[in-house]
This record gives sequence, structure tokens and C-alpha cells, in this order.
Amino acid sequence: MFEEYKYKTELHAHTSPVSGCSHILPEHLVDTYVQRGFTSIAITNHFMYDKNKSTDPAKKIEYYLNDYYKAKKYAEKYGLNIILGCEARVSENENDYLIYGIRDEDLYKIEAVLDNDIIGFYKAVKNDTNMIFQAHPFRDGMVRADLSSIDGIEAFNLHPTHNSRVGVAARYAREHNLQIICGSDYHDEGCDALCSILTKEEIKDSIQLADILKKKEYIIEISGYKLLLD
Repeated sequence: MFEEYKYKTELHAHTSPVSGCSHILPEHLVDTYVQRGFTSIAITNHFMYDKNKSTDPAKKIEYYLNDYYKAKKYAEKYGLNIILGCEARVSENENDYLIYGIRDEDLYKIEAVLDNDIIGFYKAVKNDTNMIFQAHPFRDGMVRADLSSIDGIEAFNLHPTHNSRVGVAARYAREHNLQIICGSDYHDEGCDALCSILTKEEIKDSIQLADILKKKEYIIEISGYKLLLD
């Protein structure tokens, strides 16, 4: 069965300079994932509420997309698929939310409603195409989101300098019948632990990714170990 799920996708990766906490350029990110046998990467750079509103929305989004398009252009020579995603943070607290199934223009709608709690944000942004997951919900400083305002959680997060309490997150997901995803939360070169979703079809864009997540047609792989989820 595992041979059928031959396409490998990263769901959570950051690049510099768009994510200030990242130290890896878009081109270097591509090189790393090509060497690891991935077929697709979702670039989910930080997209946060700006309480000072110091940046024009159009300029903010243009800047946000810059790393994505750099990675996409560079990846063409390898045949690696670069997928648009984002890790949004609303004004309510320090929680992060991974969003898939978006196009460039959707960032304008997302940006316009970041001044919200997650319930209001979800109502404004959620549609039939996208999927919204709370990232690393059991990391220090996180607050569990209202379950009516998320489509699932990132139970497995492999950021090497944060304790995401993946066991607690997995148990929480089972207790509440929540869909789970995984992410390497890649920020720096040299991180050995990566995780991915494995799929039967090659994921080429964000809309297709969200559709596969919605249908739960994937296997989770963590550092070579495959997890079958019921």
C-alpha cells in the first residue's frame, strides 16, 4: 500500500526574509527538499496582524509573495512544486493558523480580517476551497482554539527548539475527533528531522492540496516512519 503513496509534501516551511525567524533563503530551501526526495513544499510564511497598520496591505502582500515566487521559479529546474500557504496570526492572541487552498488574491481578504478573534476570522475566511488548521496548539503560549473555528490541528510539529507536545496534541485530536496534519516547521538549514504527507497523486498547487486534506487522502510520515490514521 505504501508504494501507492509515493508523492511527498511538506506542509509547514518558512523562508527568509519574509519570515523574520527563518534563516534559509527560498533557493536553499528548495535545494534541501530536493535532496530529501520531496515532490512539493507548502511555503507557509508568517502573515500577522499589524497593530500599528504601518504597512500598506498591497505592499505587505507583495512582500509576502516575493519569497514564494523566488522559490517557485528556482524550483522549476528540479520539477519541485511550490505551494502557496500561510501561517496567519490574528489580533486575539499568539496562536498561529495554517491555511491552505488559497490564491494570491485571497491574501487580501485574509489580511483585512486579521483584526479579529479566531471565531470571527474563521467565519470571514472559511470557504468551500480552503482548509484552516491550528498550528502546534500545545506549544508554550498557545491557547486551544474553539473547535468550531478550525478544520483540525497540526498535531505533529518538528521544530527543533520548541516543545510542541506532539503526544498531548495527538491525544487531544483523538478525544475530540479532530483531523490532524504534520509539519516540519522548517526554519534553518541542517535540521535532520522532517515530516511530510504522502499522497497517491502529485500535489501541484494550493487548491489541490486543500482538496486532498479535505478528503483525508494521505499518510503521515515522520523521519521515515509512516503513520496510518483512522
